[in-house]
Amino acid sequence: MRYYDISLSLSPDTVRWVVAPPLEVHERRRMQRGDEVNASALTVSVHAGTHLDAPLHFVPDGAAIDALPLERFIGPALVHHVDAERYITEAHVQALPLDGVTRVLFKTRNSELLGRREYTADFAAFSVEAARALVARGVELVGLDYLSVAHADEQVPVHRAFLDHGVILLEGVDLSAITPGRYELICFPLRLRGLDGAPCRAVLRELGDFHMGGRATGPPPPPDARGVPAKP
Repeated sequence: MRYYDISLSLSPDTVRWVVAPPLEVHERRRMQRGDEVNASALTVSVHAGTHLDAPLHFVPDGAAIDALPLERFIGPALVHHVDAERYITEAHVQALPLDGVTRVLFKTRNSELLGRREYTADFAAFSVEAARALVARGVELVGLDYLSVAHADEQVPVHRAFLDHGVILLEGVDLSAITPGRYELICFPLRLRGLDGAPCRAVLRELGDFHMGGRATGPPPPPDARGVPAKP
């Protein structure tokens, strides 16, 4: 069974949103300076690198990141490739083979942009209609391979189309080496009390011989020592 790390490596060189502050590393103590230990501190946006948006990010009375149920951040997910230029559209969403999956990560041409240090405005983002269509299809977590699900001049309407309905947004996922298909997604956020988002370590796990419900699809397991068939 294989795991794929789809998180960006966080450093002062990591690409960041156009108005986001840079990550700063504070070297509080260093052994090379004669200290007994190495100890660091960070100044960083909660929306840095691979991160999750909570409803509170754009909804005044929305849920904070630490109030969201943990089961939203782990479970079956679809990685879907979309050939989009400026927008992922409603038509793209209607073509999704969801089959009951409620977590979708969109792989686009953006994957080539994440490796650049400088932000670029020329990325593929969701249209408002696409966001509404995903809500209508029952999707509960949406991921995109760039720093935001919306263009800079459409932040509020697109985010509200998702977050007003409790859809969690996973932004900045690196899908460049990921083959589209079905996986288990694990993306727990930092437990930051009362905040609008948090960085996370996002990982995909191959499903192997398991279907999306998590039960084995191969032959039944052999009986135990008493001759009683084992539970799958």
